Amino acid sequence: MNTLVNMINSKNITFFDEQDHLDKNDILDCMGNLLHQSGFVKESYTQAIKDRESVFPTGLNTTTVGIAIPHTDSKHVREATIAIGILKSPVIFQEMGADEIEVPVRLVFMLAIKEPEKQLETLQSVISLIEDEEKMNALVHIENESDVIQLLS
Repeated sequence: MNTLVNMINSKNITFFDEQDHLDKNDILDCMGNLLHQSGFVKESYTQAIKDRESVFPTGLNTTTVGIAIPHTDSKHVREATIAIGILKSPVIFQEMGADEIEVPVRLVFMLAIKEPEKQLETLQSVISLIEDEEKMNALVHIENESDVIQLLS
């Protein structure tokens, strides 16, 4: 879990307001562009994330809140990181493995994995985190980056 926290940079945490009226692609654009601007990913990353999400959706209906874990090939990544999007109101993603099912997502963990062999390990760490219902419930109510980092540490 600690390696997961080391991958989270406070610059890559985004809060989305209900007044923003965003859809899934807006969220992916915003988070992907943020990662590109901060130098973690290549320019191709955001489109690659959206392309992959349309073929292999990453929405998860958990017992607490809907979560999405968008990710793409390591060739689009400069430096490994995890971006976090916290949404005040849900945005619809399709469910992982069942894209006819809609998931009202409030948390997005966007993975930028540099080494392909670490993808499964990173995904498993994120899944372990997601299974912590108390943390997920708390995370959707946090309003600043330092509290996110503190909660996940």
